[in-house]
Amino acid sequence: MTSPLEKLRNDVYKDDQVGKIEAKTSCRLISEDGNKMIYEGNYPVEPYKEGARGTYGGDFIAQGLNVAWESVGRPNFQPHSIHSYFVKAGSKDSLLRWEVIKVSDSRSFSNRIALAYQSHTNQLCFTLQCSFTKDNHLDKRDADHQKLIASGADIKTVPFQFKRNPNPKFFKYKDEIEDLLYFEHTNGNIAHAIPREIFSKTKNFDMNRIGDEELGFYVKFLDDYNLGKDYVRQSFLGLAFSSDSLWLATLVKALGLPVTLKDADFFRVSLDHTLYFHDLNFDSSTWLYVDYRFLSMGNNRILAVINFYTLDGKAICTAVQEAYGFLPGELIEKSRKQHEKYHGKSATSISSSDGVRTQQVAKL
Repeated sequence: MTSPLEKLRNDVYKDDQVGKIEAKTSCRLISEDGNKMIYEGNYPVEPYKEGARGTYGGDFIAQGLNVAWESVGRPNFQPHSIHSYFVKAGSKDSLLRWEVIKVSDSRSFSNRIALAYQSHTNQLCFTLQCSFTKDNHLDKRDADHQKLIASGADIKTVPFQFKRNPNPKFFKYKDEIEDLLYFEHTNGNIAHAIPREIFSKTKNFDMNRIGDEELGFYVKFLDDYNLGKDYVRQSFLGLAFSSDSLWLATLVKALGLPVTLKDADFFRVSLDHTLYFHDLNFDSSTWLYVDYRFLSMGNNRILAVINFYTLDGKAICTAVQEAYGFLPGELIEKSRKQHEKYHGKSATSISSSDGVRTQQVAKL
């Protein structure tokens, strides 16, 4: 009997004949009773590599988003926010059963809760709440406003927008992406282009400014959205899938140290993941810039804010994630020495009395 994972590989990955993200996240409706709908994913979520513990978080997020979207059934609605929690490690050995609750439907918004259960264990492993809005489309809103002005209609609201600019690394590398370190991973679904500086020690490193360190690289989802039915939806799903990838492993760079296979292998698991989609005018199968900072670490929790930009510098999505993790004592000691190299011992604020589970670094 073919396993769910083998079926995924045969149906979706073989010969690149379908839109991958559309197929991977597809589902079928099992039943509907009042405001509750039951779906089953057509394919399982996967580990990001062979032998990894559990399954990749972005797989949960993308499939959950698509399931919630299916229940909305309003063609001009797109997601604007997702709030999700990783409850238990996922399994590749069975499909996900999704219980979707229709929380509300109004003229401008639809809200859904989606609960993912592993079919073979009936274990709740992931929860998601998603809000959709009518025409999450900045250019359309501006065009509609201009039509109202031209018609002489009474203007009740004026479109206004502002966005944070990407950090300086975006401007440094945006015309040199092809010269960056390129690699593909997560079952051939994601590509990254990484500045080589992330693999070297930080000059003039200051432990007291870890939360201010602005990091960045480029990401895209490896797919041909022309093979699917809905280009815009696929772009949202591809970004949702990619949004949980790689950046957490680079915490060591925020500590002033080079990212290496050994040092990036510290223990961490994602606790939650929030996404805010600012617009629908983006293509996640082309390069997007990932601008992020690790804002804090304490009580074994790591908090980061991650912004996604198109190559013309437009902010199209923001992610906020908290992870649970431990930093080895030797890693913190290396960071302390890197700080002292530039600022001296008297300027170091560090506690390392807890050995391999030291967490207090410059009140990080």
